[in-house]
Amino acid sequence: MSEEIKEDLDSRKNSKEIIRFLNWDDFISKFFQNPSITMIWGDIGVGKSTFALQLSHEILKREPDLKVFYLYTKFSPIDLLLKRILKEDIDFSDSNFLLWHSQSFYRQKEIILEWSLQIQQLLESYKHNKVGLIIVDEIATLYLLELGKEMKNAQLNQDLILILATLKKIQTEYQIPVVLLNTFSIKKNEKNISQVIPHGGKIIDYWTSFEVKVDRTPQLSRMKFSITKNKLNLTVPKVWSWMLADKGFK
Repeated sequence: MSEEIKEDLDSRKNSKEIIRFLNWDDFISKFFQNPSITMIWGDIGVGKSTFALQLSHEILKREPDLKVFYLYTKFSPIDLLLKRILKEDIDFSDSNFLLWHSQSFYRQKEIILEWSLQIQQLLESYKHNKVGLIIVDEIATLYLLELGKEMKNAQLNQDLILILATLKKIQTEYQIPVVLLNTFSIKKNEKNISQVIPHGGKIIDYWTSFEVKVDRTPQLSRMKFSITKNKLNLTVPKVWSWMLADKGFK
């Protein structure tokens, strides 16, 4: 059998495996079997925020008593996105979906530091953890805006490390999955070869256990999800695809 034929058969086999993976129940059961810090990264407009909001909805649908902490750091209004992708029977203004919106890197840091105390207070009030998911959308946007300003980059990096260390502490102590959304830049390595690098580079990569890159495909509205880091050795497909429609991924 020629290598070309073998590759084509392998591709078709993988495609069928991907199709069987396409439902939220299967996704959540596999990706949250071991709570960790996960980074979902990719270009602008591939549906990262849509994915995160759908994930929030799915978590709350399964566990209505849990809370989702969602920090939104981009400058575009999130209200329009909420209205566009949410189903009619979902009310994200409910107190179990807690939304913070920061347009300052320093405020982003304050919010995440405050989360430690808020989660501890919830634990003391209810005698068990009430937060089921933490999402930062996006982790590096405001950090990048501060680079090159008067503050030394060393101090800025220390603040980013503090943010990530706090999220890791929360994730470890309370077994809460954390999802970071991120974009990327293209840089040349020492061999002058272009590489796609998530923003925050090695600083963010150090704290994550699982990373998934979202890419466009030749098929309109179909996005490809590729695992780029699997430190936990989760038994999940390395690549799968979802259609991005008006109401979200399906």
